[in-house]
Amino acid sequence: MEDSQPSPSSNLDHAGNSTPNIPLDLTIEILARLPGNSLIRFQYVSKLWFSIIRSKDFTDSFLTRSKTRPRLLFTFKHFDSRKRFIFSTPEHDKNDKSSTVVARHNMTISNLVYYIRSRPVNGFVCCTRGSSIAVCNPTTGQIVKMPDVVSNGRDVHARLGYDPVEDQYKVLCVMMFDGYGRGGNKDIEQEHFVFTLRSQQKEWRKIEVTGDSYTDVQGGICIDGAIYYGGVGHKMLARFDVRSEKVEFIKTQKDDMVNVYHWTFINHQGKLGGIECDYFYEMRLWMQEREEYWNCMTCDVPCEWRDLFRDKRRLSSPGEIHTGEVMLVSDRLESSKPFSVFFYDPIKDSFRSAEVEGIADDEFRRIHGIGKRAREMLCFPGHIENIMFL
Repeated sequence: MEDSQPSPSSNLDHAGNSTPNIPLDLTIEILARLPGNSLIRFQYVSKLWFSIIRSKDFTDSFLTRSKTRPRLLFTFKHFDSRKRFIFSTPEHDKNDKSSTVVARHNMTISNLVYYIRSRPVNGFVCCTRGSSIAVCNPTTGQIVKMPDVVSNGRDVHARLGYDPVEDQYKVLCVMMFDGYGRGGNKDIEQEHFVFTLRSQQKEWRKIEVTGDSYTDVQGGICIDGAIYYGGVGHKMLARFDVRSEKVEFIKTQKDDMVNVYHWTFINHQGKLGGIECDYFYEMRLWMQEREEYWNCMTCDVPCEWRDLFRDKRRLSSPGEIHTGEVMLVSDRLESSKPFSVFFYDPIKDSFRSAEVEGIADDEFRRIHGIGKRAREMLCFPGHIENIMFL
């Protein structure tokens, strides 16, 4: 397993005695009030600060506070330079006086244009490209690459999960043929593997899964120690228990309206939910009430907003933010138009919008040579800063 992280900005031995004589408790209190990107820089001020910021107690405390300050994560790729750019902004609150949020460029993943298919987990993002799988942390800039899997021509899908009981992060890898007759040796079965991060065992472990094979993995979200994903059928989804490493399948009710294949999975007050947008500007919110029963709420996007998503700009929902509002975005980032995010409150049946500044503006595009062409944009709500290194 390869691990890359930022280089120290200063030598620890040189800076070790330069810190003023400040009481330890006060030092910790001061550091605790700083944002994640500042802590990553300041950890190299002295050996003391490094030991504080890297300690488990401090990182756990920082993560707990970060969960009260969720952010929006934006990312797009540039094939010509083989880079993926990642930005983040605070989640816009309905009580904010300003209708504008400013994005911060968190990190750039170079050399390989990784794909991101599922929601971040405690600030960590799972990325895939072919048989290569990595987990990155936009706050620290760290990228952890797992050993390549042997796909034998199969599609490779990876999802990150977290077990709060054992305090462990694991990656589930599912390999299968794509269902369109493409691929190599059809005698090779569908396989599931698990990789435990920060473990002494630096290899993939195969797990046995009972049930029929499926041909795709769609979306993904981790809720309370379980990874949920679609793609196993229009009326069924999968649940991977991170602790027990067991996969089970969940059926939905036999309703013509249910099609989990196109859902964006959300965490609604600790429960699994799904959002589905269609091309007729209708949005459906599904909430799991019982194991096989889902409650549905339908709403129409306001007519005055529909013009914003013409010219090949498709409306989609990346999920729900901390206010309980459902987020709507375009999947295209264009240089000629401001990038906006839209929010729907299902309780009040009301919509609002906010403009995002600083994502690939003219200066950024010039510096990185990415041109004026529109880029495919991904957005994930509920992202949190995490200063832990894997």
